[in-house]
Amino acid sequence: MRISRWLSFVFLWCSVVWAADPEILYLTWKGDPTTTMTVMWHTTDGNGPSVVYYQHPKESQWQKQEGTFHRLQNSSVTVHQVELTGLEPDTEYAFRLENGEIHRLRTLPDGLTRPVKAAIGGDAYFYKDLFQKMNKEVASRDPDFAIIAGDIAYTEGLRRALRSRYWKINRWEEFFTYWTQDMKTKEGRLIPILGVLGNHDLKEGFDDPYKKEVFYYEFFAFPKKEIPYWVLPVGRDLCFYLLDSGHTYPIGGAQAEWLKGALKEHKDAIYRIPVYHIAAYPSENAYTHRSSKDIRKFWVPLFEKYGVKLSMEHDNHTFKRTFPIWQGEINPNGILYLGDGAWGVAPEKPRDYWYLAKALQTNNYWLLTIDREKIHAEAFDIDGKLIDQVDITPSK
Repeated sequence: MRISRWLSFVFLWCSVVWAADPEILYLTWKGDPTTTMTVMWHTTDGNGPSVVYYQHPKESQWQKQEGTFHRLQNSSVTVHQVELTGLEPDTEYAFRLENGEIHRLRTLPDGLTRPVKAAIGGDAYFYKDLFQKMNKEVASRDPDFAIIAGDIAYTEGLRRALRSRYWKINRWEEFFTYWTQDMKTKEGRLIPILGVLGNHDLKEGFDDPYKKEVFYYEFFAFPKKEIPYWVLPVGRDLCFYLLDSGHTYPIGGAQAEWLKGALKEHKDAIYRIPVYHIAAYPSENAYTHRSSKDIRKFWVPLFEKYGVKLSMEHDNHTFKRTFPIWQGEINPNGILYLGDGAWGVAPEKPRDYWYLAKALQTNNYWLLTIDREKIHAEAFDIDGKLIDQVDITPSK
């Protein structure tokens, strides 16, 4: 009898362990956000399987999708990636890993058939307490997704005694652990994350990701392998252009040519919103910064030519909203540049630049509520206080 009870206990304990979800589980996209969702998770000393079960709200049957996994070289971390395809737009699905906890995900609508809410900020995981507090504030607003526009986990360029490869991996693992814990709605829906490269996400001084290891490429999904600039279209009405502001690819050259083609391809969209790290119009950094100059030279003319009305930029550790700018001058018909990257870092004091309509030394993010009539952009600080708001209407 004792042996039987002991075996039953062991079986129960093993079942609980086997069914437990990993500490890191998050959603992102590399395909159409209206009909797909990419589920990613990390395990330790594991090689699989990479399987997700998901369920349509009107069906009782669970569907199964297999994916891929890869192990970080000379590391115990295995990164799993499963893309769910053939989903219905604007639909909430249940999903789980094996017999683990049931989670919820939601696809985007096929165009602006309802308002889409995007939380956008940058310069995230520097201080744990600030990062987690801001995460919870963002999640409380129930966004459809969030974009972290560079300097995501701060693994490079810091004066720290221990900056080994293992320290960097652990730093990324901490980022995703806190994201998993915090970035879900009160109803339990996981909030997808889209990443954008920043200068503290890799070793600077090169323009080719194949020259050195870049962990950023290991932890996010992309339409094309190790090409960090791409477009996320939400039906025919809305496009986000996620750009590399000179970190693994030059601002000019091939990336600028791609941007020109992508903006032209989606010229009939109601809104086209670029998102990147280094600011064309910085609030604390030097206006003459090389990358800022290159963005104004190579990207801004394309923004102006193809009807961009709003651009999101970061890196400065402040809050900022510019005046509308057109061809280097304040113009009511110009482009608004919002940012400026202070999600989880110590905020800096902004400078007094001619193009700044409002700038503050505070942690913040922007929440964009986008419908066919306008983009209602609201800036909140880390305590949830509304610090600024502005409406952007489509180009005529």
